Amino acid sequence: MADGRLDDAELWRCVDATLTDVVLPAIADGDDWARAATVQLIGLVRYAASRPADASSERLTELAAALGSLSHNPLVDWDGESTVASVRGAVGRALAAAIGSDDDPAADEVRRVLRPIIVRHLDGELAVTAPLVDAFRGKLGA
Repeated sequence: MADGRLDDAELWRCVDATLTDVVLPAIADGDDWARAATVQLIGLVRYAASRPADASSERLTELAAALGSLSHNPLVDWDGESTVASVRGAVGRALAAAIGSDDDPAADEVRRVLRPIIVRHLDGELAVTAPLVDAFRGKLGA
């Protein structure tokens, strides 16, 4: 707060503290809906305060490059456009086409190139969003 203005981290900390220390204790026993909704809001606030920058652009670029490296592969049907719909559609079609083709070199290549990227992207997203699961079950973490 060097310039007299609260930064985002401080704002989120204040919202968290208000919901946790003021609103939640004031909810009447038996008002399960209000308690669950408040816990969900606290979880969302904590997620918002700690989430990293959006990696969608970098992920899309990485997938487009991988598709480009597979342009010779007959299972890859990509128009070369780097839009979300084009790249994700091509990745999904290629991986779906590679299912059940254990002895097909083209399918092996698709799985070897694309699957680790997708798994890494999903693991990264899950690591960031996993704390929301408990909050949406009505439980607060540390």
